[in-house]
Amino acid sequence: MLAVSAFTACGGSDSNKSSSGLEKTNIKVGVLPIPDAATVYLARSKGYFKAEGLNVTPTILTNGSETISRVMSGGVDFSYSAYIPIVQAATQGVKLRVVTDGYQGRSNLYPLITLPNSPIHNAKQLVGKKIGLINTKGFPSLLTNAALKNAGVAPNQVHLVEIQYPNMPAALQNHSIDAAFMTEPFLSQSQQKFGARVIVDTMAGPTADLPVGGYLTSQKFAKQNPKTVAAFQRAMAKAQQAATDRNQVGQILPTYVKGLSPQVAQTITLGVYPASLSKTRLQRVADLMTELGVIKQHYDVSGVLQ
Repeated sequence: MLAVSAFTACGGSDSNKSSSGLEKTNIKVGVLPIPDAATVYLARSKGYFKAEGLNVTPTILTNGSETISRVMSGGVDFSYSAYIPIVQAATQGVKLRVVTDGYQGRSNLYPLITLPNSPIHNAKQLVGKKIGLINTKGFPSLLTNAALKNAGVAPNQVHLVEIQYPNMPAALQNHSIDAAFMTEPFLSQSQQKFGARVIVDTMAGPTADLPVGGYLTSQKFAKQNPKTVAAFQRAMAKAQQAATDRNQVGQILPTYVKGLSPQVAQTITLGVYPASLSKTRLQRVADLMTELGVIKQHYDVSGVLQ
């Protein structure tokens, strides 16, 4: 069982140690303002961190590209990150450790959507079309390319366009793009506001239930603070288990996801919050990355698990 956390200031002074022997008690956790990170906030609100002697401060990161760099530079102690950049960094020799699982996909969590009156109804009809993605080199492109390949469409037969999620609805409506890789809460908002229609479920077939992201720390921090890491893992395991209650997640989301109303939070499509970290599950991500050419050769994820 594993877990995450954290942001940190400096090193662990004596004043930052607890009577229980934790090397560091004040930690910061890098999070993205998306449903994936709900369990960090659940662990705080339900007192799981406090029970382990930890004082955790979640720190909102504005870009997914920050997650690993902030951990490795010591800006944060732990951070949530999609698994693709974690595996990419590990294959390049970055010394990091995944300490807890975070989020796992489910059907229609990340669909390709289009306008209600669009002539596009399936993946094959996307040939020659423009698809909006928040990142053309990360998790969205991996899922999109896997779904296209599964339908017999080669990645080079479509045009991937980088666009921020809040701008995708307008881009669809002004025909700058023909389809968009969408996630919550923008998916539900688009469906409610202009009747957005799902073309392709990217979490089906070879990508069904694919792990999305987890929490990492640096190898250095894990070595120097083993008791702190273990305490964080225990707290996060409890929070991940608590997140099986859909209502609890719905209540916590509006506290950190900007613009998400309590009403919408209770209806959006959510993924799964696994209570344990599985080498087998994470290996699926690395193997898919190899298959689609994201990394050049097979990578054994055992090397990054704490």
